[in-house]
Amino acid sequence: MRRVTVLWMLFYGAARAGIGVHDMFFNAVAGFYLASYGLPNVAIGFLANERSFIGSVLNPLAGAVSDRLRTPMGRRTPFMFLIIPPILGFLALMTRPDVWIVVLVFILGPLFLGLAVTSYEVLLPDCVVPEQRGTVNGANRAFAYLAGIGLLVLAFRFWEEAAWMVFLLVAVSLGLGFFITMVAVREPPPPRGTDPPVSFQPLDYLKGVLAYREAAKYVVSYFFFWVGIGGVTPFITRFGHEELGIPENETFLLLLAVMVSTLASAVPAGWLGDRIGKKSLSVWALLAFGLIILVSSQLTSKEQAIVALAVAGVAQAVPTVLAFPMFTELVPARRMGELSGLSTMIWSLGQPLGATFFGSLADATGTLRIVLAAGGVALVLSWALLRTVHMPAPAALLSPEEASR
Repeated sequence: MRRVTVLWMLFYGAARAGIGVHDMFFNAVAGFYLASYGLPNVAIGFLANERSFIGSVLNPLAGAVSDRLRTPMGRRTPFMFLIIPPILGFLALMTRPDVWIVVLVFILGPLFLGLAVTSYEVLLPDCVVPEQRGTVNGANRAFAYLAGIGLLVLAFRFWEEAAWMVFLLVAVSLGLGFFITMVAVREPPPPRGTDPPVSFQPLDYLKGVLAYREAAKYVVSYFFFWVGIGGVTPFITRFGHEELGIPENETFLLLLAVMVSTLASAVPAGWLGDRIGKKSLSVWALLAFGLIILVSSQLTSKEQAIVALAVAGVAQAVPTVLAFPMFTELVPARRMGELSGLSTMIWSLGQPLGATFFGSLADATGTLRIVLAAGGVALVLSWALLRTVHMPAPAALLSPEEASR
């Protein structure tokens, strides 16, 4: 690993830009698209999520395999080819297919994308020194937010009259972004030395994972973060339409307010996290984020919603940008892919669980306000758990050979 240049950040961020377009589709557009097929809120909550409930279970296995894989392309790049099925799925959605095809695409696409993204994200700790990871991930997330804003603008202008353009943009962004990253970012050699063989006895394996006590607490904390944010986001635009009376095509302005403020805050959040402490900054921002979402459940106008969500975007930027860099400082480098996959599995389960559960609450109560209230509670719980995590010294998880480099 090393300090990287701005050009490296651009090449690495190309794939994240494609992911940003994909994720914004799920956050802003998928709910309306699935509702047009007459699906209930509980089904929309499950399907309108950019991470796969099923595929998340495979992330630890894919991460463990990538840690041990040796190919001319590297350890992570072969898994990034799994981005191809989601691209084909979005091309299929351009034709407005039968509902069973739509459901299949919404299930299988995020499954493959999640596996590709897990390997892509591990390139960050593979290539970048710990003290620069916050800054790099801040720039990386900024690319995603900027690309997501592009999709919002396109959807605002063309969704009702030429929806196929939105699906095409997602497919092209994923394909081009991953191609640039796979070609331009060279993986470093794998770490020297070997770890003891990973036990395949479930109890022994679980004990081995839980030995990283602070990492385990951290993963639980961010599980509730992703329950909250994953449960709320798919319903934001419909909240604006159904609860605040905002015309459907104008509801995209709500997410645009979040995205612009988050974009403006992403790079400063990463830079500050590297300098004053990732956990210290995240704790305060996470508390603010949870309280803002909780209060936002009682909004009554479009103007109030835009202001509240813009402020929420600033608070959201900090834990979103610093989440993965902070995790990489809690686990050993040689098991980075495996343990990153395990954490991603748990966090990815949190997103659809939150969206499905919050959707069922909306069906039961007849209002989408309950979604924001429940999301705020989950985020405050995440804040309380994060306060118990103790961050180690930067070299604590390195072997003597690695620490001396």
